[in-house]
Amino acid sequence: MLSLMLIFSGCGKDVAEQPEPVVEDEQDDTVKYQLILDYGFESKKTSYAEGDKVKVYYNIIATDTDYSFYTDSEDVELKRDYDDKKGFVISFIMPAHDVALHVDSVNSMEYHPQTFNDVPDEAMNEFFDYVDNKSGFSGAMPVNICMFDMTEDGYEDICGTFYTDSYVVIVYDPAERHGYALDGGKYYDFMIDGIEDGLLLVTRTDLSYEEEDVTGALVLSHDWLVIIEDTEALKMGLSYKTICMFGLCAKELLPGDTSGGDYLSSMDFYNVRVMLFSVSCIFYETEMYEEHVSYEPDSEPEAVPVYLVKMPYDEWKYLVEEVFMEEDAENLLANLDDSYHGEYSVYYNPDDDCIYLEMGMIGDVVEWEITDVSKEGHRYVLTYDVLAPDGLLWTADVTIEESDNTYGYRLISIEITDAY
Repeated sequence: MLSLMLIFSGCGKDVAEQPEPVVEDEQDDTVKYQLILDYGFESKKTSYAEGDKVKVYYNIIATDTDYSFYTDSEDVELKRDYDDKKGFVISFIMPAHDVALHVDSVNSMEYHPQTFNDVPDEAMNEFFDYVDNKSGFSGAMPVNICMFDMTEDGYEDICGTFYTDSYVVIVYDPAERHGYALDGGKYYDFMIDGIEDGLLLVTRTDLSYEEEDVTGALVLSHDWLVIIEDTEALKMGLSYKTICMFGLCAKELLPGDTSGGDYLSSMDFYNVRVMLFSVSCIFYETEMYEEHVSYEPDSEPEAVPVYLVKMPYDEWKYLVEEVFMEEDAENLLANLDDSYHGEYSVYYNPDDDCIYLEMGMIGDVVEWEITDVSKEGHRYVLTYDVLAPDGLLWTADVTIEESDNTYGYRLISIEITDAY
């Protein structure tokens, strides 16, 4: 007889247990049929009348096992759902006969030891030491490991998939002795698939089986590992940092071009200063906390610590001259505040020749996303949508050109193609 099967992932036991037949109330003339369950299933009743909806729960679940739920009856169509508290929910309509519901389980953990061969022994030992002692995943089991420059500093980092209660991706930067983790907890598995077209591909799997798998390029964004599904721009050789840098330009700057040497100095400096600092922070960032910072020279210090980022003045000047082609960078940067003046204050401190930005607590409600990229010769046109919480604000084409500066590119122009 044909068996109908539903296959999921988790963990379970394969011990069959059939309950004793239920004795019906002698005054009830309704004919009821037995629900016979394997070990691990839960149901409010063990007998149902023909046409009744049967709902059964199964909550013995882990991420290293594939499940098969099935009956011995070809006229029973199983449907499934998932409940965060009760686990798998199996439902069907009771036919005019007894129904036995079964579960089979098979361990599905895969190991790829061949990928270890590409990692030097010394690097491997340092990586394992970091995972066991500093990552928060002590005792995690390695699944695959490879070398890839995730930090985009010109040196290869060590990247690996590890298994704890779920699959996580851990990246370790040997040069900085610092690591990053992509961990979905009880909701997602993350698995390195390999390196393709210069990208490290990772797949995310929803452990509730409600979402489809997502595969994309793993990138590092402000110390967070992020999966980028649309990899077209990355495949063209643009780094994620470059995409972010010019996305900020699309969001903050007015339309225009840099050919006259005064593109930035011709617009309001408020937008320019925040954009410049945010762009610089993508490539150079030092975080610090100041215990006492005054809003005005004569005011009382703030009672709570203030989050600051600082960088050398020369870094800003280089960015203005080499990326935005500004001829009079000194005159432009003379507009900087000379002291701290509150949230998003950007000011110059002559004592250490650094520029400071107070990041603020409100957060930016305007975002951007890249929607298209094209290339002709050494020039790229990056199309960005600029978005607010209530919808699209405008679409901008940002034209950039390859350059031998440390950022790799210079801005040519920004054009607003649609405004909403």
